[in-house]
Amino acid sequence: MIAFLLPLLLAQQVKMPPAAEIRPLITNEPDREHLTLQAVLDSVEKHYPPLRVALLEQPIAEADYLAAQGRFDLVLRSFFDTNNLGFYDSRRFDVSVEQPTTLWGTSFFSGYQVSGGSFPSYDGKFQTNGLGEYRAGMRMPLFRDRAVDGRRADLRKADLNRRLADLTVQQQRLVILQAATARYWNWVAAGRRFAVAQAILDIAVQREKILETAVELGQLPRFEVLDNKRIIEQRRSQFVAARRGVEQTAFDLSLFYRDAQGQPRVALVDQLPPAFPRPSNIDEQQLERDIAQALDRRPELARLSTQQDQVRVDQRLAENRRLPGLDFILSYDRELGARRVPRGPNELRAGVVFELPVQRRTATGQAVAARTRINQIDQRLQFQREQVAVEVRDAVSAVRAAYEGTNVLEAEVRATREVEDAERTRYDLGESTLFVLNQRELQTADAQVREVSALADYYRALALYELAVAQALRPRP
Repeated sequence: MIAFLLPLLLAQQVKMPPAAEIRPLITNEPDREHLTLQAVLDSVEKHYPPLRVALLEQPIAEADYLAAQGRFDLVLRSFFDTNNLGFYDSRRFDVSVEQPTTLWGTSFFSGYQVSGGSFPSYDGKFQTNGLGEYRAGMRMPLFRDRAVDGRRADLRKADLNRRLADLTVQQQRLVILQAATARYWNWVAAGRRFAVAQAILDIAVQREKILETAVELGQLPRFEVLDNKRIIEQRRSQFVAARRGVEQTAFDLSLFYRDAQGQPRVALVDQLPPAFPRPSNIDEQQLERDIAQALDRRPELARLSTQQDQVRVDQRLAENRRLPGLDFILSYDRELGARRVPRGPNELRAGVVFELPVQRRTATGQAVAARTRINQIDQRLQFQREQVAVEVRDAVSAVRAAYEGTNVLEAEVRATREVEDAERTRYDLGESTLFVLNQRELQTADAQVREVSALADYYRALALYELAVAQALRPRP
């Protein structure tokens, strides 16, 4: 009876440990305890230096707009002169203000002058009554500079530059968020590979004690222990490489993931999420919607349209300069104090000033150049629309392929795990060898690593898709 039961008892003692318990690679549960992608993106929005540099384009554009507004500032002029030692002895003081406006290019002026002494007849307009002379008036263009002039053109272009600065920030933001997203999923994938490497190492380490016990009981040859030691060292090297992968991706992620002071923060292994979120596919209807949204949201298209608007301003300004200059001037003068001059005391003057460069080659050349640049931007804009549509279709194709790959590899992992479990049972019954069991375990681990890579590829492809459709610029509810 003892001879019959002893082999059964020994078989129970040398039974191999079960397959390592590895957390599922995919989960539908929200993660509230570990480092999430949203936390990384929030850190990017607040502290990422290149994005903050891009944001400084906006105050620069605002300053340029303020400088363009300065061309409509109220201008104050004054002077004082005297004439001594000659036949005429005179003194004159004049002060005036001029206010340009955006209303049809009209400018308003007002001034005051007072003089004393004697003036020659040809300077009689400088002589005033005892309390001086007050004047006010306006100058309004009737043809050239009525619809647009240099000041208004500069102001409009500065306003468009503010729009370009906003679009530059949006474009930089999209690229930076996509890069941060890719770094995050690289880190998660490295963590899952590390978990797989640690799990298969633990299997070999646990098996070593059982095999040594079996050798001591005479159930197995010493060779099995030596072979398992080889397996342990092999898997330990894979474990070290996987750990290095986690550290490297954490360092890369730290450029985007920062603390409250804006300093890089290295994510810890304990912060790794337990699994990837459940992937989802993109159907054909969503693809068409995404193309329309991308054409509406992509900053590159809006930049080209805004640049075209700036060139149109140049075109209108050049065409304006080809018009004849005909300005209407209206002024009112009033003499004050004791009467000393033979004019006034009130005068209302009106007149026109005409000017026309006969050949107008400068304005004509500028207009032709502006029209040509507009046609160039039209061509670029059309090509950019086509390119955006192709990018969206390619990104969706990549997401779909990655989604199918994750499903295939998920099924492969289940199949290899079942084969590994069956092989372990055969080994426990003495119908297999440690070499074969090791191969089965490595096959399972390899399938799990490839599933991790497939999931990482899916989420990197999803990040490129979100970049293509400008997902980060979608209107928030």
